[in-house]
Amino acid sequence: VESGKWVGPAKSAAAGEVAEVNSELVANPELANEDPYEKGWFVILKPNDWDAVKSTLTPGAQVTAQYEAKMAADGFDGCA
Repeated sequence: VESGKWVGPAKSAAAGEVAEVNSELVANPELANEDPYEKGWFVILKPNDWDAVKSTLTPGAQVTAQYEAKMAADGFDGCA
């Protein structure tokens, strides 16, 4: 992944086979920021052992309070 200030690997919680790459994102990288939950996806991954990985993931709704507390402690008001 390459951004304006950083270049590095995109990490995944699961090992597996990349089944599809978002060619629209490759052609228009701004989609990752403009529409991350719809058109800005990176890849479709076929996990090697989904059942083992699934139990290690935390739904976003369960981590929101932790992130908000961290931002408050750091004095970060958001990216508005």
